[in-house]
Amino acid sequence: MLRAINNAKVVTPEAVIEGASVVLEGGRISGVSRRAEQGGETLDAGGRYVLPGLVDLHSDAIEKQLAPRPGVELPPEVAFLEMDRYFATSGVTTGFHALSFMEGKGRSMERARRLCGAVVRFRGEGLVRHEIHLRCEIPKEGSVEAVEGAMRELPVGIVSIMDHTPGQGQFRDLEWFRRYWTEDRGADEEEIAAAIAEAELRDYSLAVDRVERLSRAAAQHGAVFASHDDDTVDRVEMLAEQGVRISEFPINAESARRAKELGIRVCMGAPNVVRGRSSGGNLGATEAVERGIVDALCSDYHPPSMLHAAFKLARDRVLALPAAVGLVTSGPVRAAGLPGPGVIREGHTADLVLVGERLGIPAVTHTIIGGRVVSGASPDGYASIRPRIAEQRGLPASRKPSITP
Repeated sequence: MLRAINNAKVVTPEAVIEGASVVLEGGRISGVSRRAEQGGETLDAGGRYVLPGLVDLHSDAIEKQLAPRPGVELPPEVAFLEMDRYFATSGVTTGFHALSFMEGKGRSMERARRLCGAVVRFRGEGLVRHEIHLRCEIPKEGSVEAVEGAMRELPVGIVSIMDHTPGQGQFRDLEWFRRYWTEDRGADEEEIAAAIAEAELRDYSLAVDRVERLSRAAAQHGAVFASHDDDTVDRVEMLAEQGVRISEFPINAESARRAKELGIRVCMGAPNVVRGRSSGGNLGATEAVERGIVDALCSDYHPPSMLHAAFKLARDRVLALPAAVGLVTSGPVRAAGLPGPGVIREGHTADLVLVGERLGIPAVTHTIIGGRVVSGASPDGYASIRPRIAEQRGLPASRKPSITP
């Protein structure tokens, strides 16, 4: 159990405090000091950043850990342990596994059930905190029934509704839908035509009824209700009436802004920030942050992107570093209704991340849960490793890039 982290750049909600120490007691933060603490187990940050632990509201990366290639499926306990390590080395101290109850694109409702069971069975053995986020394909009655059943049986933190019907939502642009299905799913023209024809016959009154059912179930079981790919103001207003509290990946600025006005938390994808572009011509995450209509960033499918996105936003002067860090810490905490503020503050659990640099980009050196190091590099991070490897390979070891925003 750590007593202190000394010689750090401590990122608070208001500022970055250089040469500071985070003082811990019993796994909680007892304060931030300007002097190095002595006695007990201490960690020299070596001038690295100390952030609150990252909170990921939406990660479907465990699906790839379970099935790394088509036709191959590993044991669920292997997928869980690999995902646990992935979260820890990415600085994610609380991760919501976004498990899709849908058929197609390498997914199935049976696979989602197995993954849910694995997370519940094994999360007590994890390095970090694991939560469940159920994703429901609202046009499919079977998906709705499966999610209702899962809520009755499992501790669920978030339930989100999706609609991947072509012609609306993520696929308002049918040309983008065709390209996505062709490149990502390997669909031929006949399959694409059949999907579009099915969409034209869809009964939207059934969808509204299913939203109401899931809203009631989420409220009954204490889960936060979320929506996915909101594309109109009318849709946002209807979902607000149904108790939606998080809008994930809104398609345009109008929908995101209206969600904010109605008190709905807006969550965008961190990989979108890192890549510098969106898919299908939809609202870009960086643009949304610039407009002030984003409350949180999630990993979507790539947990390391959360840290990279925060530092990129600061480096590009879109936000100051404390505000950018807030999008992956305190913002998600508020959206999910989790205990604690998700900031470095006296009295709260010591979930912390030390961030150094490699190749000029941020790199997690230590992840700390409740005052204990659960993932860490050498005591001086990568600094002692780089020269040794460089010497072995006959390479120069003097490169010293900087991630300072």
